[in-house]
Amino acid sequence: MRERLGKFEVVRLLGRGSMGEVYLGRDPKLGREVALKVITAGTVFGEEAEARFEREARAAALLNHPHIVTVYEFGEDEGLHYLAMEYVHGEELETLIRSGKAPKAELLEVLAQICDGLAYAHEHGVIHRDIKPANILVNRHGKRPRAKLMDFGVAQMGPSGLTQAGTWMGTVSYMAPEYLDTAKATISSDIFALGVILYEILTGGRKPFMGDTTTLVLNRILLHPPDPIAPGELQEVPNQLLKVAEQALAKRPEDRFPDAEALGQAIREALKSHLPIGAEMASAARVPPSREGTGQRIRVGKGGNGHCLSLKVALRQAGPGTEIVILPGVYRESVVVDKDVTILTLGEPGEVVIEGVAGPALVIQTRAARIKGLTLQGTPGASALQVTGGAPTIEACTMKAGTCCAEVQGIGTSPVFRDCVFLAEGPAGLRAESGTLARIEGGGILGFLVVGVDVGTGASVSLQGVAVGPGEGVGLKARSRSQATLDGCTLSAEAGSVEVEGDARVQLSHCRLMGSHYAGLLALEHSQAVLESCDIGAHACAGVHVLAGANVVLRQCRLTGNQGFGASIMDRGLATMEGCLVQANGGTGLLIHHGATVQARNSTFADGRSLGVDCSDGGQGVLDGCEISGNAGAGVQVEAGGSLLLVRCTLKEGRDTGLLLLADSQVTLEECVVHRNARGGILLAKEAADPILRGGNRIEDGFLRVDGGGNLVRLAPL
Repeated sequence: MRERLGKFEVVRLLGRGSMGEVYLGRDPKLGREVALKVITAGTVFGEEAEARFEREARAAALLNHPHIVTVYEFGEDEGLHYLAMEYVHGEELETLIRSGKAPKAELLEVLAQICDGLAYAHEHGVIHRDIKPANILVNRHGKRPRAKLMDFGVAQMGPSGLTQAGTWMGTVSYMAPEYLDTAKATISSDIFALGVILYEILTGGRKPFMGDTTTLVLNRILLHPPDPIAPGELQEVPNQLLKVAEQALAKRPEDRFPDAEALGQAIREALKSHLPIGAEMASAARVPPSREGTGQRIRVGKGGNGHCLSLKVALRQAGPGTEIVILPGVYRESVVVDKDVTILTLGEPGEVVIEGVAGPALVIQTRAARIKGLTLQGTPGASALQVTGGAPTIEACTMKAGTCCAEVQGIGTSPVFRDCVFLAEGPAGLRAESGTLARIEGGGILGFLVVGVDVGTGASVSLQGVAVGPGEGVGLKARSRSQATLDGCTLSAEAGSVEVEGDARVQLSHCRLMGSHYAGLLALEHSQAVLESCDIGAHACAGVHVLAGANVVLRQCRLTGNQGFGASIMDRGLATMEGCLVQANGGTGLLIHHGATVQARNSTFADGRSLGVDCSDGGQGVLDGCEISGNAGAGVQVEAGGSLLLVRCTLKEGRDTGLLLLADSQVTLEECVVHRNARGGILLAKEAADPILRGGNRIEDGFLRVDGGGNLVRLAPL
């Protein structure tokens, strides 16, 4: 066994397969463990494995998602081809299904997570083509399982892919009928494979299409329905999942779910019911028919139109499925909702107010309650709303509290807030505690003193179309090992828009992070953040601030008008920028600090009041296809100990020097253009080394060097 592969230290062998070996490795610069797939050139599987490695690396360049294994590097070292990827401490889903040790509900949540990851891959033009339990890794994230989809070695990218027409790729038992007919993979064929896994989870490992030979399996997939599922196999799971599996395994692609996200949503909706086959009849036998059952309506209010005077009394009278309608008024009571009821209001917004008298105004501890239109006011020192169990829906409600407006507690609790307003008169708007999963759609969170959305350790929160702020605190804080997903949100909080603590992960799409006294995104040590198509501006310190060991990916983002840096990547921080615009910032557009690593592709660093890019002592970076223009300071400055590679970059129209090299810096230019800079093209400090020039650079502004007397001397072209 070798001691190193490329830059990676080899620790120990993890396993062997037909095409190579997998080792546990370590990246000495970043201090993280990696999995190293290795093949040996010239073996019988050499060409195919190399093609798979290249395909997996290309897919990785397109994908960055919490439920997809991240590939870091594809390389070759003295005849050994290797693929370095995220090392996941966990087990294959196949092992968990067959062992029967994990609850089926937990395995179904794993599959729903894989649906999320696969939906992301499909959105980016990648079809996996080998979805199966052996390609899904599961580990623990706090007390919740966390799934990772791996092995994109046979994936299809774009309409044509890398394989010839008529060639099957993948595992036969998971192939869709139309794929067996045509060998043309589609999104729907991946969904069929997910349906096979769903069937296996429900049955404890049995496949829907069984046969003693491959030919028989193919025949059953093409011509026969799935084998029936016995009622005894479904004691742990809700009966709705039978219909979900049936739709996912439909013979015709148009009869399946339209996308992986829809399948994942259907699985989660079914899990909310928690009513397995056979339980409906048992429940009916235990609970006698009652006038308070499904279909009943109870009116709460003073006067002749009300059946009772308080919501608490109405809940005592109500049975599952009851609709409770509250008439306008102020109701001073603290209420526990422990039945699956619907609570609605009559009148205009704000006319029905529940004021807590001993703690929160409302505590929801049931799986399927629906609350709409209430204004909830907590007592001093208490929240307005607590959700302590189940998956209730809270719509068009307003929550006011001097502490936290809404608290989500209890492992597995997963409320949905739609078009709600959180008026924080104290520290927080919404707090999600460990093991919870909260979703906020629309509405706003404002007035908070410490944090708008507090994602506790091990919690998961999703925000869509939410306005967070104004508020004095941080808009969203993701604490250790938590996850947050934001889509189409606006965050305008004074202490910062988004703060990500160690080992937490956030993903933002189409969001606006605006106007704080600190940073739009603060990524603390060992955290991860992915931002796509986001606007980040008007922050006093930096648009994006990445600290030691954090990893941030910015795609198609705009970092403009910040008083400080556009993006500052600090000691051991890692950042990737693709297609970004960094413009009109008061400080340096991109600061690569001591020990940091940055890769920027097709990005623009323009019109700043200082440097365009500054690579300081120990920093290293690659700029590929970037434009650096119109900056007041040097377009690019590389300080002592800094190392920078510029490929196909343009440094132009700066009000100072295009490129400034200080002593002991290392710079390589390849196919770059440097022109129309006011002070000159490339300026070398007195003891600076000459840049390395490759591949036909065009340096029109010339070379300058500071001599021993501090004078500028124009040099002949290098």
